[in-house]
Amino acid sequence: MDNTTYWIWWVLGIIHILPLFIGSNHLIHSITPQSPIQCNQTICTLQNSYGTWNDRKNCYALNVTYPTTEEQLRLAVSYVVQNNLTAKIVTKFSHTIPKLSCPQQNNNHAYFISTEKYDTEIQIDATNLTVTVDSGVKLRQLIDEVEKNGFSLVAAPYWEGVTIGGVISTGSHGSSWWGKGGAFHDHVFGISIIVPGSKSEGYAKVLRLESHDPLFNAAKVSLGVLGAISKV
Repeated sequence: MDNTTYWIWWVLGIIHILPLFIGSNHLIHSITPQSPIQCNQTICTLQNSYGTWNDRKNCYALNVTYPTTEEQLRLAVSYVVQNNLTAKIVTKFSHTIPKLSCPQQNNNHAYFISTEKYDTEIQIDATNLTVTVDSGVKLRQLIDEVEKNGFSLVAAPYWEGVTIGGVISTGSHGSSWWGKGGAFHDHVFGISIIVPGSKSEGYAKVLRLESHDPLFNAAKVSLGVLGAISKV
């Protein structure tokens, strides 16, 4: 390669990488994905975070609700029971390949309950080294909060956009640095799950389960079929 060719390629290389250093804050940015649930006047359609389901078929429901508190979540389950509907819990980004969030019955009797806005409570117990959160809290949100208090999570999956309720109920796992290994649910000490109830119970009730309860393990990795996880 002669000197002229060398300098031509050198100049082209500089031109190519120059935008990375000039005004890069305008060139590199991220965009939060849109809500996985999109509704029109007649129906709601659910997609996952990948934009399509593995069977390439859309997932529908008659309507969707966005509870912000545990009581609102209980009332949503109560509404489903009273009206004989089929409901599924949907997380903020619906980060799942299998159709775990899709009701199986006719969409005229299906209902989505989204935990997108149910993400307020994060209570840290520094004495017992535990944290209690709403099921809709995102992993990144939890990591940041415990870090502010000088702690870290023992285990976590690879993607920080998942919710705590979703991670546990699907048996998600990742890396760990101490204790029981990389399965997130193995580090859970207690869980609250909302299940159908009798009329006197308002058609829905909250079960508070701890490790000694016989239903504890089933409630943790339940794939969303036993009820709606409210707190972990």
